[in-house]
Amino acid sequence: SAVFSQGDKGTSWYIIWKGSVNVVTHGKGLVATLHEGDDFGQLALVNDAPRAATIILREDNCHFLRVDKQDFNRILKV
Repeated sequence: SAVFSQGDKGTSWYIIWKGSVNVVTHGKGLVATLHEGDDFGQLALVNDAPRAATIILREDNCHFLRVDKQDFNRILKV
């Protein structure tokens, strides 16, 4: 199951609370595996660009802290 897909509009930043995910891109396939405490999704927010990769759950019981774009931008201003 995918959290989001490459090319999607970036709307949130994610921090992995529990579990792990695979980072997959067109052409390269699996480029990274992220674990608890890692984060993803900020690139699309900072660059105001589409998602650069697809994020796929590695297990069924994953939990994330999700920060929407508006709150993410507030954090950057601090």
